Amino acid sequence: MKIAFILPSLVNTGPIVVVHNIVNHLKDKVDLIDVYYLDDDSSTLNFECNVFKIDKNNPVKFDDYDVIHSHTLRADYYVYKWRKRISRAKIISTIHQDTFKSFSMEYNNFVSFFLTHYWCHIHRRFDGVISISNQIKDKYNNLLSNNLTTIYNGCTIDNIDTDAAIEKSITKYKEEGYKVLGAYAYITKRKGLSQVVKVLELLPNYVFVLIGDGPDLVKIKEIVKKLNLSDRVLFLPYMHAPYSYLDFFDIYMMPSYSEGFGLAMVEAALAKKSIVCSNLPSFNEIFNSEEVCFFELDNLSSLQKSIETAYLERHQRGERANSKAVMFFTAEKMAENHLSYYKKILKN
Repeated sequence: MKIAFILPSLVNTGPIVVVHNIVNHLKDKVDLIDVYYLDDDSSTLNFECNVFKIDKNNPVKFDDYDVIHSHTLRADYYVYKWRKRISRAKIISTIHQDTFKSFSMEYNNFVSFFLTHYWCHIHRRFDGVISISNQIKDKYNNLLSNNLTTIYNGCTIDNIDTDAAIEKSITKYKEEGYKVLGAYAYITKRKGLSQVVKVLELLPNYVFVLIGDGPDLVKIKEIVKKLNLSDRVLFLPYMHAPYSYLDFFDIYMMPSYSEGFGLAMVEAALAKKSIVCSNLPSFNEIFNSEEVCFFELDNLSSLQKSIETAYLERHQRGERANSKAVMFFTAEKMAENHLSYYKKILKN
């Protein structure tokens, strides 16, 4: 089997990490994997396969492959644009988010309605579409002519050396008696991270370590300044493997307003971390209330109670979440499920 992945870039974000993990676990099980990407970026993942920069105005040799798997709207549009030139290869896409809700938070409901239905129009021209949760599958199945299949995301956390200076900047909080809340993300409004800053006013013995960059970072820093919490919030820049610092967190925070799956939360579970997350259907689908602590969005009292429970029961909950993640959400399991799906599509 020969597979090509079409990506918007190689930047270290959720969809790209998913493909990176699939490549790592399938490269020795298929004849060929090539990765194509549209945009250059300094913050890139290194793929252990052929990687090619492409121009949106020029098609790749699609029929050199058995499967073309694109990710995100721009990559899907690139494949859709050249659909008439593809006669042999099967084309597949993955829905990585609740499309309408994500676009609504980024733009507005009108723009979101148009973009969502246009994207679904594109997907209906594909041979198969993968959803990363049943919640998303159930919501969009009718729009896609019942052509959706659920394959859960999976991940791995490698042993990567930490930076001594960063390590010291976090551990000094513990030396001062603080408990450490931690999160890493591409920081947008959808991630809900300002809630964690605000709840610190109710939790004087806690600090928050936030790793990453993004359009909402400036706003969060403004909230920190307004609430005089600069001494209890540590901002760290984008890094290639932020999960390397999970060991220094007491609780991993996942306060998203919308999320297709929650890959970072699974990484935290693989590290046996206690987890606090918003009460989203997609999160309830992968973990239960014995494995993580849920809270109600924009309810600081609920968030406070969940954090306090997560800390008191951090060892038990970390173990239970780890057991679930190891059983269902590893990168190897995800890659195996993708390979089975590719074979099914080719057979059909």
